[in-house]
Amino acid sequence: MRPDPFQALPDTVEVGGKTVRIDPSFRVGIAIELEALSDGEPDAAGLLARFYRGDIPDDIPGAVRAMLDFYRGPKRQDDDRPKGKDKGGRAYDFVQDAEVILSSFLSSYGIDLTTADLHWWTFRRLMFNLPHDCNFMQRVAYRTADLSQMSKVQKKHYKKMRDLYAIHGEGRRKMTVEERDAALLAKVERRYREATEKQAERPAKKSQVEISR
Repeated sequence: MRPDPFQALPDTVEVGGKTVRIDPSFRVGIAIELEALSDGEPDAAGLLARFYRGDIPDDIPGAVRAMLDFYRGPKRQDDDRPKGKDKGGRAYDFVQDAEVILSSFLSSYGIDLTTADLHWWTFRRLMFNLPHDCNFMQRVAYRTADLSQMSKVQKKHYKKMRDLYAIHGEGRRKMTVEERDAALLAKVERRYREATEKQAERPAKKSQVEISR
């Protein structure tokens, strides 16, 4: 029997054979994506605590993998992006495009993202299905359009707009989804271990000070 395409969206994940409650908010999904794309070290403990509502599973690698699986959703995000032989790289950036995403949701759906409470998967579906003439999708079109079949005049215009809306840092080597996930998993696990080790050391140091007194 085929799965129901309109079934309720999940608010749990499986970690080590156990069902664990999560925060499925689009704000958490955005936080995961920003950490995945960041060059710096992620706030691993904060990210996991936010996703698992403070009750982080003991299996940290499994917890991170489950978080990334949820972030990708039932369909990989890269599959939702417009395809093109000469596409300009990433289609959007949540920080750089924040204002146009806000205005596009408000004008197209009447949804104020500053107050809305959307499931991450619902948010993605809405974002990737915004009208083509809204501000956000126009930026996406310029960044991802196939320029190979355009006239010289049209190509010149698209290149100019692509430069105008270029995502900062796109000159870096592009990672595949798998490479990005592996890198984030390694960073989050390492940083979480470091954070928990430091927490464990604090009481010991306090005791040593008290003993010396």
